[in-house]
Amino acid sequence: MASNENLLSSSAERSAALSTTSNAPSTISKAPATQLRGSKAFVVRNGRTYINDEVPLPYPLPVDLPELHRQSLRTLLMFQLFGGPILSTAFASKPPTRVLDVGCGAGFWSMMCHRYFAQHGHSSISFTGLDIVPLGGAGADINTKPDKEMQWRFVQHDIRQIPLPFADGEFDLIMVKDMAFSTSFRDSQHIMEEYLRVLKPGGVLEHWETDSTIRMLRPHATKKPGARVHDDDSSSDGGDDEDNAERMGAYVMTTNTPISAPLNSYMVEYNGWATKALEARGLSPVPCTLIGAYLLQEAESLTDVQSKRLAVPLSEIRWEREGVGGVVTKDGKSYIDSQKGKSRDQDWKTESPITPAQSALRRTALETTVSFILALEPLLREVSGKSHEEWDTWAGKMTNDLLREGGTSWGECLEVGVWTSRKRHSKT
Repeated sequence: MASNENLLSSSAERSAALSTTSNAPSTISKAPATQLRGSKAFVVRNGRTYINDEVPLPYPLPVDLPELHRQSLRTLLMFQLFGGPILSTAFASKPPTRVLDVGCGAGFWSMMCHRYFAQHGHSSISFTGLDIVPLGGAGADINTKPDKEMQWRFVQHDIRQIPLPFADGEFDLIMVKDMAFSTSFRDSQHIMEEYLRVLKPGGVLEHWETDSTIRMLRPHATKKPGARVHDDDSSSDGGDDEDNAERMGAYVMTTNTPISAPLNSYMVEYNGWATKALEARGLSPVPCTLIGAYLLQEAESLTDVQSKRLAVPLSEIRWEREGVGGVVTKDGKSYIDSQKGKSRDQDWKTESPITPAQSALRRTALETTVSFILALEPLLREVSGKSHEEWDTWAGKMTNDLLREGGTSWGECLEVGVWTSRKRHSKT
């Protein structure tokens, strides 16, 4: 699907103004849906609003306006990287008619999808947002529309409590976006069965997800950036849309992409804390490594399973400027290893190889990553054993290192992915 640069750029301006988890206990229930309303459903910690720990939900992120802003920026980032609100080509000539936005938050994805199709002459799409928390979090009006022009309804429901409150075959597109913190993979089979029940035959199911931990891209000669990657790691020619990743300065992830643990000391600490804390809650810190296999297990019900994974550097990478590609030094170490420990302020040899637009996109990836880490404060403080003052000191140094001192110039990156599939038609 071709991207719409005007839509994305204007929206950006508005937004800017299975190993361990498989052992977790299942939380699926057929009881009536949890209703998170009133002051007892939320708790304020260090100025941020979270779902109260007394509610049996593993979700560790805030449910306040700063978090909604971060999520909106991340959504816009992925729109640009993947060329629009949907990866599937199933709606290239005919748009979906009934869409379910799972874990909708404030409905930002639905709003952008509505505007995308409306600009192409399709404004009659019906959107349904599903979330355990009312739109906008505590104190929000559940009747608020993301866009006054769109057909929209909000359904408050805990996705772990089945059946979902929808009819069989009600939707022709289901978007499951950033849901790794809402359900454990232990529960995935039961939830998938519900997705398939409410998705009509031939309908599209898409998962958009981001890994929580940070890894580092190493020097390498890349495959053609922007090529769609299937689950068999083969590529296909998708036309102009396939050039988006390359144009935005991202790297296509394949089984041959050289990637390793980060060198940045703050990222090393964060990774350790996040992995321990999330796995203790039955959540995976690396959902992008699991979703493909999870979908392929549904081969009897799903077809045309495709995926595209990208690594977005959090800043310009030193080896990009040096142009070393996959070259290694005489001692067998990569350029990254040979430069470890040298001053970050040393002069680089050539002009920047990335464009202002690529730099801006990477800056957005970096800022939303820093915001994400800060939003996980209660979880990370508990695991790290830091006091409030100690955390504030660490967080301040981390923020300064990443945002001002080039702490991610070794190749630290944000890993994102989209998986698209279609429900098989019943055999006659």
